[in-house]
Amino acid sequence: MTSHSNKLLKAKEVAAWLNVSESAVWKWTDEGSFPKPIRFGEHKKGHATRWVENDIQEWLENKRESSD
Repeated sequence: MTSHSNKLLKAKEVAAWLNVSESAVWKWTDEGSFPKPIRFGEHKKGHATRWVENDIQEWLENKRESSD
């Protein structure tokens, strides 16, 4: 059974987990092929962006299933 967490991750942490660059995470997000992040704050330069760990885990499981 897979354990899920609602921990919030920074782009840097997501990239490290997936062993990809941060720019890849942002590209996939912009393309809509990656889970949407949560944005805190109203200004582009003044907001924090975080991904829910559980959403990333589900995305990975779906990728694994679709490659079988």
